[in-house]
Amino acid sequence: MHVFVTGATGWIGSAVVEELLSAGHNVSGLTTSAAGAQKLQKMGAKAYVGKLGQHDLLRKSAAESDGVIHTAFIHGLSSMSLGMRVRLFAGALNGGIVSSFMRILAETESGAIGALGSGLENSGRPLVVASGILYLPQGKVATEKDSHVSNVPNRSFSERAAFNFIQRGVRASAVRLAPTVHGDGDHGFIPHIVQAARKNGVSPYIGDGANRWTAVHRLDAAKLFRLALEKGEAGAKYHGVGEAGIPFQDIASLIATRLNVPAVSIPTSKAAKHFGMLGGFIGLDNPASNEWTRQTLGWNPEQRGLFADMDAHYFNSAAK
Repeated sequence: MHVFVTGATGWIGSAVVEELLSAGHNVSGLTTSAAGAQKLQKMGAKAYVGKLGQHDLLRKSAAESDGVIHTAFIHGLSSMSLGMRVRLFAGALNGGIVSSFMRILAETESGAIGALGSGLENSGRPLVVASGILYLPQGKVATEKDSHVSNVPNRSFSERAAFNFIQRGVRASAVRLAPTVHGDGDHGFIPHIVQAARKNGVSPYIGDGANRWTAVHRLDAAKLFRLALEKGEAGAKYHGVGEAGIPFQDIASLIATRLNVPAVSIPTSKAAKHFGMLGGFIGLDNPASNEWTRQTLGWNPEQRGLFADMDAHYFNSAAK
């Protein structure tokens, strides 16, 4: 297959490109820079330089492909245009920075997925989009049949935008990723949590720390995207979860041991002071099952687990 991948030089997208190439597929990828284009070309993929707002480019690239994997994501200010930044801070004055960011993210994602879907319309070809486990129903082990909680920020807009094309002849599915997609080179949640503990001299958890986090290795996630592309069902929501529920206290305790700082309980009200923007996520109890995903696609996570990966990569000098 000829597969078009957005976010092709990102943390997850670059692993997806490598997985597809190793499986014998041809790949073209969207990247935002000339340096990214050079990286893709060295990997053996064709490169397009552009952004998610360039809908004509997305539509044309999708139409020329046999299928699309959408992993591109706006992670922060560095990923935003000047216009987006102005809108973000203007919106922050009317409802908060998180709400403003999520509105911009939803509009950008929905528009980009709409362009990709229109390029695949009436073809029966696959469109696989990245979504998230966060904010599925709390306090239970969420399954692939569950929908996101509607009154909090989540990635459900990506799923809705893709599934709108099912009735228009597109085999759309979603891969819901664990909040912790780990591996060598990770710059996501866990490195920020380690950095906060190193900076503040303490490794906290919320309350009793029994709330559960999911995790998946980057390479296992990449394999799941490939399988969803090749075999995925229209409307399916696959769970990119290698470990279904790790008590956050265990994560905090490992960090405390490796940094030689105390692990302590703090109330929710102090989470933002220590963790910054991640404060609202730390106390979530969001375990999730991958049973249906494994049975349906034959996906078997094979890489090392979160704690082994943390020991190997997350406490060296480069992680400071």
